[in-house]
Amino acid sequence: MAASDIWLVGDELACRTAQEWAQEHSSAAITMLTATDLAHRVADPSAGPRGPEPWLISVNSTAIISRAVLERFGGCTVNIHPGRLPDYGGLYAVQWAIRLGESATAATAHFMTETLDAGDVIYAAPVPIKSDDTGLSAWLRCLRAQAEVLKWLLTEITAGRELPRASQDLSLRHCFKAADALGDQLPSHLHAVEAERWVRAGNYRPLSSPTYRPTLVIPSPGLTLLLDEVAVSNCGAITDLEPGEVRAVGGKLIVGCAAGSVLLLERARVVASAGLPSEWLRAVGNLDRSSVRAGNRKAGRSALTDVAEEKASQE
Repeated sequence: MAASDIWLVGDELACRTAQEWAQEHSSAAITMLTATDLAHRVADPSAGPRGPEPWLISVNSTAIISRAVLERFGGCTVNIHPGRLPDYGGLYAVQWAIRLGESATAATAHFMTETLDAGDVIYAAPVPIKSDDTGLSAWLRCLRAQAEVLKWLLTEITAGRELPRASQDLSLRHCFKAADALGDQLPSHLHAVEAERWVRAGNYRPLSSPTYRPTLVIPSPGLTLLLDEVAVSNCGAITDLEPGEVRAVGGKLIVGCAAGSVLLLERARVVASAGLPSEWLRAVGNLDRSSVRAGNRKAGRSALTDVAEEKASQE
């Protein structure tokens, strides 16, 4: 049976994608809602949805889909998650995929249940993660993949076709929480390879990260940096750096990491400095840096839409 009514709770890109799709297809009405709108409508039994086959689609929404909502739609509720399931459920899944060294993630459409990101998978569109991807660039690629999945999903349900479904192996399930990603200071327990990924995952320039800002605080000689780009260094003879220890060597700043590994700072922004020795001044001067702007935009939906279009033209 074709969809009688479709409610979409999503970000700006999802809503715009649905609007463009609807201009080409007139087989079903799409009602676009905010999370607050959804809560108000669910509280009013007369507010819909209409007809025998209503659907609810959620894309990058903060809406809490309660049992009452699931029952109102009779199981026809779908989320398009920006991550591979079952191992990258929850929040900031793309960022975690970078941190954990994945070469790909996915935009995953799945039926919703009362357990977050645990419902049967309908379709997963692969999303590659490049070795130089930042948190922002990988997420924008995933957003575009989600938009394509949304168009496919709208086409299928308005045509009345039965959606495929495959149960998740919940023994492999991992659901990341907001608290898992907190902490701006570069963790000293990481190997340099992991630290490099940590910096890239937290880099959302020209926006600001929704989680942590990769930061290096050096108490002596007194320097605080926002890290934009680092590299695993082969320092050979330098093997006595303690994890977290920073040195200025040959006009470069290097950081000791776990297991004797070393990180080289390539691009960073100075937040604070005081009384730096000449060797440190030279090393800081060699960083490809720009001044810190207090007005950086958050990685919100509207700003991301603008940046997504710019990035898409570059790929």
